Amino acid sequence: MLEAFNTFRKIIVPATLNSYSVLFFFNNRLLAYVLILVTFFNLSAGLSGLIAVLATVLIANSMGFDKLKLKQGIYSFNALLVGIGMGTLFEPGLVFFVLLLLVSLASLIISVILSGWLGKYGLPFLSIPFVFSFWLILLPSGQFANLGLTQRNVFWMNEMYSVGGKTLLDFFQTIDNLPVSQMVVVYLRSLSSILFQDNLITGILIAFALLLASRITFLLTITGFVTAYFFAHLIGSDMASFSFYNIGANYILVAIAVGGFFTIPSGYSFLWVILLVPLTSLVILFMTKLGTYVQLPFFSLPFSMVVISFLYFLILRIKPGKLVLTQIQNYSPEINLYSYTGSVARLKGAQYLPLYLPFWGEWFVSQGYDGKFTHKGEWGSAVDFVIVNENNHTHGISSNSCEDFYCYNKPVIAPADGIIEEITDFVDDNEPGKVNSNQNWGNTLVIKHLNNLYSQLSHLKSGTFRVKKGDFVRQGEVVAFCGNSGRSPEPHLHFQVQSTPLPGAKTVSFPFAYYLLKLEQGWNFCAFRIPLEGEVISNLEPNSLLKASFDFQPGMIIKFKIDTGGGLDKTVTWEVFTDTYNNKYIFCNETQSAAYFINDGTMFYFTSFYGDQKSLLYSFYLTAFKVLLSYYSTIKINDLFPLHIIRKNRLSLFLHDFVSPFYQFIKAKYSIKPVWADSPVNPAHIKLASKVQISYFETNHDEGSGELILSDNRITEFSYKSSHSCVCARRTDI
Repeated sequence: MLEAFNTFRKIIVPATLNSYSVLFFFNNRLLAYVLILVTFFNLSAGLSGLIAVLATVLIANSMGFDKLKLKQGIYSFNALLVGIGMGTLFEPGLVFFVLLLLVSLASLIISVILSGWLGKYGLPFLSIPFVFSFWLILLPSGQFANLGLTQRNVFWMNEMYSVGGKTLLDFFQTIDNLPVSQMVVVYLRSLSSILFQDNLITGILIAFALLLASRITFLLTITGFVTAYFFAHLIGSDMASFSFYNIGANYILVAIAVGGFFTIPSGYSFLWVILLVPLTSLVILFMTKLGTYVQLPFFSLPFSMVVISFLYFLILRIKPGKLVLTQIQNYSPEINLYSYTGSVARLKGAQYLPLYLPFWGEWFVSQGYDGKFTHKGEWGSAVDFVIVNENNHTHGISSNSCEDFYCYNKPVIAPADGIIEEITDFVDDNEPGKVNSNQNWGNTLVIKHLNNLYSQLSHLKSGTFRVKKGDFVRQGEVVAFCGNSGRSPEPHLHFQVQSTPLPGAKTVSFPFAYYLLKLEQGWNFCAFRIPLEGEVISNLEPNSLLKASFDFQPGMIIKFKIDTGGGLDKTVTWEVFTDTYNNKYIFCNETQSAAYFINDGTMFYFTSFYGDQKSLLYSFYLTAFKVLLSYYSTIKINDLFPLHIIRKNRLSLFLHDFVSPFYQFIKAKYSIKPVWADSPVNPAHIKLASKVQISYFETNHDEGSGELILSDNRITEFSYKSSHSCVCARRTDI
C-alpha cells in the first residue's frame, strides 16, 4: 500500500500535471492547474483528456519506460491532445471510451518509437504522435456506426447553461463581448485553440497563466502571433482570422519552441521566430490545400515539421553561431537564459579540454597569435615563450652560447594528459643568432589529447626527451627540456594546438585553462584565455589544504551542527552522489535540496542548485560558489550567479525578464578571497571570505557575505549572513 502511494505521489501525479503544462513547454504546476480547469469548460473533452493521460501514464509506468521522461509528461502529452480532441468532436459512450484507450495507447507507442529514433539525433518528436493517432480515428470515423459526432460545440451556450446555469452563461458572454481589438480577440482564440476551444475566457486564463509562468514565453506568444497576423494580411490570406482549430496555435507554438525552449532566448532567437513564422504560414497553406484531397485536418503538424527541421538544421552547423541550442533543459526560458549567461565564462571547461602552460615558473610571451615574425596565416595560432629578467632581457651579460639564455635547458611539461604521437630528436641546437631552415621545427614533440586535438612543443634540446613515441603522459609530467633547435635564433619554447598529428600542421586557436598573469599591482587570475604578446604568465601552484577540503567524493557523508537559537543545536547531514550522467552533487535529504558541482583539480565551483533556499546547503552554495584550489593571498575570484537563484526583489526580476533576452540590467555577483592563513607558503589553516552583491545597471548592492574556515584537510566551519538570515555551521564528522 505504501509503495503504491509513493508511486502515485512521486510519479503518477507529476506525470499527469506535466502532461498539461508541457503543452506549452513547461513543467509548472500553476499552469497545469489552469489548463486542467479550462479543458473542463467542455466537460466531455476535459474528462476524456484526463482519462487518456492517466491511462497512458499508468501503462508507461507499468511497462518500465524512462521515469524521468514519464514524470516530465513527455510520453503522455500527446495522449492528452488525443483525448481532448475526441471529447470535442465525438459523443461519449462505450465505443467512444474503448477507442479513446486504444488511440491513447497508439500515441504512447508512437511517442516511444519516435523518442528512440529522433532522440539519436538530439531531436524532439513534439506533437507528431497526436496527429497520427488522431488520424487513426478521424479517417475511418464514418465507418463507426456506434461513434457519433457531437453537436455540443455548435450549441456550446447550452453546454455552459447546463454546467453553471445562467450565471456562468452570462459570464462567458460578457467576456466574449469585451470591447477589445480584433487582433487581441484572434490572439486569445488562437491560444484557446491549442485545447480545441474557441472562446476568450480560455485564452485569457491561458495568457495570464503563461505570464505568471514565464514573461519570455508570454512575449514569444505575442511575437509569433503578431508576425503571423500581419504576414497573413500582407499576402491576402483568409487565415488572418485563424478560425480553424490549431491554425493560430501552430504559430504560437513555433514561437515558444524556437524562441525560448530549444534555444537560449536572445535577440537572435526572436529574429528567427519572425523568420520562421511566415515559413510556417506557407507550410500551413500548402498542407491546407493538400488536406482537401485526403480530407484530413493537419492540426499541429506544421509546427512539428518546422521546428524539428529547423533544430536539425542547427545541429548540422560546424560552429555554434549566435543562436545557441539549449544544452540543459530546465523547462523555463528564464532559467535556461540565466543559467547560460552565468555559465558562458565559468563553464568553458565543459567546452574545452583543460590545457595548462607547458612549463613551471614565470615565462614571458615573446610572440603571440598572428605574431610579427613567424606566426602567420594558417600557422598564426601559436605562442612562443622565453624567460626574462627584471629588465625584460632573455639572457645575462653575454649571449654567445645557448647556456647564457635563461630558458635554455629548463623543463618542458605536458600541458594535459595524452599519448606521445610524434617525436623528432636529432636536430642540434643552433648558435645564438643563427637558424636552421632545413629542420624548421627542430626537435619536436606532438601529444594526442583527444581525437582531432593535438599539442605541439618545438625547438627542444636534443637528447633530453624523457618520453618515447606511444607513451602515456600525465599533465605536468616533464617530457623534455627547452633548446634552440630548428628555425630558432635564440632559445625559446614554441607551443601550438592542431587537429592532426603531423609536426608543423595548421594551428587551431585554443585557450589555456587557468594561469596567472603578472600585472603592476600583482598577479591576476585568468581562466580559458589565450596569452597575449608581452605578458608574463605563470602556472598555478595547487594548495594541498584547499584541494583536500573541497574533494567531495561520492559516498561521502558530511555533517554540520548549527545553532538554531535558545542554546539548541541542530545537526544537518549531507551526502555526495553522482547522477546517471556522472555529475556530482551534494544532497540534503532533510530538505530534498541538491547542489551540483565540478572539481577539475584547479577550481571547485557549483553549477546548479535545486531545492529549499532556506536550507543550510543553499547557504553553503552561496558561500562557496567558486573556489580556487591554490592559495594566493592577493587573488580575488569573481563570478556571476544564475540570476534566478538570487531573488532579492521579485518585482524587479519580473520586469527584468521581459527585456532579459535583449539586455540584462540586473546581475548577481560573487567574489571570494583569502583573508587569513597561518603561513604564506604552505598554510595548514586558511580563512576565505566571500560576498554576494546584486547589481542594478552596474551599481552594486550588498546582499550577503560568507566565511569558510579550512583546517585538518576539510572545511571545519562556515557562515553566511544576509539582511534576512544568519547561519553558522561547524563540522562534526571529524
